[in-house]
Amino acid sequence: MPPSHHFLMTGGGTLGSVTPLLAVAEEMRKRDVHTTISWVGTPSGPERLVVESSRIAFYALAAPKLDRYRKWRWPGIPFGMVASVVRAIRLLRLLRPDMVFSAGSYVSIPVVIAAFVLRIPVWLHQLDVVPGVASKIMARFATKVSVTFEETAACFSKKKTIVVGGMVRALLRQGEKDIAMKRYGFDATKPTLLVMGGGTGAAQINDAFVTLRHELTTHMNILHLVGRGKMLAVLEEHGPNYAAIEFLNEGMGDAYAAADVVVCRSGLGTICELAALGKPAIIIPFHSFEMANAHVLEDRNAAEVLWYVTPQIIGQAVMRLFERPERRAELSKNIRALFALNGDERIAHEVLAIL
Repeated sequence: MPPSHHFLMTGGGTLGSVTPLLAVAEEMRKRDVHTTISWVGTPSGPERLVVESSRIAFYALAAPKLDRYRKWRWPGIPFGMVASVVRAIRLLRLLRPDMVFSAGSYVSIPVVIAAFVLRIPVWLHQLDVVPGVASKIMARFATKVSVTFEETAACFSKKKTIVVGGMVRALLRQGEKDIAMKRYGFDATKPTLLVMGGGTGAAQINDAFVTLRHELTTHMNILHLVGRGKMLAVLEEHGPNYAAIEFLNEGMGDAYAAADVVVCRSGLGTICELAALGKPAIIIPFHSFEMANAHVLEDRNAAEVLWYVTPQIIGQAVMRLFERPERRAELSKNIRALFALNGDERIAHEVLAIL
């Protein structure tokens, strides 16, 4: 019997670069229960809790970030990156992984460079339609690149790029609606709206529901995930049929199971979850890569996309979708057909062939 492998995952800052790698880790463990998984993430991001709850050893690494709002820090980035790479080399020599995985994020760059220096194979997964700066840098050092969408493959080397589709953690498919309804004291006779601003929260969405929650809860239950560190005092005053919490991990499957409609941003990690569960959604893109993802959803009639938002616009979109069951069914069908959802299996198969 061949020896079990050690895989090092790296990513963080937001959960977008984390959740797909957790699905890959689950698949690796499914194939060999003795597989070792380690993780390198940010010192203060939301990923540590999610990673450690999956029984994965977590190591924090400080790495410089290209901050578009603080350009005066840019001259120091090369020096910070060299220091981070040195720290990453020391860590990888200690852990001795068989392969390093990244799905983007700035904290992954020094880890991937360190792996390249130490001749450890690197797998890069590109979630979003349009690659970010971090992914473009890491692709140069990657042994293999996988992408979610066909149209993204042209952004990378043809020789080492494959299209695998999306992937989600198994626990999200195992949620129970009744558990969520009882946990949050919701009215079982009313439909439920799940509102998510992402792992780090979106101020515009949170601010809008300060205004909307009283009006909408006469028609529906609302479970509002505001993001870590983004709770507003006014939202903590739970009224009937409304619950605001910062962050969910193991209860996320139950939240999805209870949701009839989802309001969220358009990060690909979230889109993969919506596709796997067939959830009709109202998408609110904020950044350029989210806008590219949202265009794909809109072009394929897989979600309602709001390009400009006010509380009134969000409220009208929510009510319109709840009043049209045939539209919800159409969106559910189309988002399920967005891409294949066995990307984790495809990656695991290819990785084991490489090793």
